[in-house]
Amino acid sequence: MIGSPLDDGTPDPFEEPWAEPEAPPRPRRWWVPVLVLVVAGALLVAFVPGLYLQERVGSGTGFVIGEAGYILTAAHVVRGARQVTVEWAGRRYRAAVVATTADHDLAVVAVAGARPMPRAVLGNSDFVHIGDEVTAIGYPEGRAWPTALTTEVLGVGWRAIGPEDAVLTDLLAVRDPFRAGYSGAPLVNASGEVVGVVAGNLSTGGGQEAGFAVSVNLARVWLAGRGISLPPVASSQGVALSPAEVVQAVQRSVVRIEVQVPRG
Repeated sequence: MIGSPLDDGTPDPFEEPWAEPEAPPRPRRWWVPVLVLVVAGALLVAFVPGLYLQERVGSGTGFVIGEAGYILTAAHVVRGARQVTVEWAGRRYRAAVVATTADHDLAVVAVAGARPMPRAVLGNSDFVHIGDEVTAIGYPEGRAWPTALTTEVLGVGWRAIGPEDAVLTDLLAVRDPFRAGYSGAPLVNASGEVVGVVAGNLSTGGGQEAGFAVSVNLARVWLAGRGISLPPVASSQGVALSPAEVVQAVQRSVVRIEVQVPRG
């Protein structure tokens, strides 16, 4: 009979039971455990206070007093900072706090590896008188570019309560208050010479506020005690410049200071 298999005991391959083909293994979702860890970490941070140390970012101003990268600013700008960054000429540099004093609200930070930075010309604050025009050049409210504030001297030799309840002395008071971010800025006279370091504002009565700066002569004495030498005190005031020339003479020495401070 055509097509009949021989019954010789040889197994017929077509009589084997049919089975479903094996499915390929599913790809492992490697991102699942990562996602679980991220979510768990976020929940811990949210519900366990103090587990993650948050930081805030603040900013102020400083100015170059030495070509080696020494920058003078206000002490409260860098107080408690975990990291200090200096922005100058479109570049950012890591800086270290060299010295600080709450008694005068002054601080020195140093920048390593920066290009030569032009030094500001320091004047003699003994020549500052009531009614003189002065200009502060700084970075108010965290701005990325320097801004000049021209005002008038209201008083010399004033005192005020500074940060940490320190009594600040030998202050130059000016008619206009300073906005946040001006702290540490140079206060310059009509010759473009630094005569003060901006520190803050004070109340003059009647709800009026005035700005004040630590005199540069006091800053000189403090810096000398820290081994930082400066050019000798000028015996006279320089030649008067136009307002634009004053800004141009100083702004290349002015830097923006950014700090990271743990939240208290």
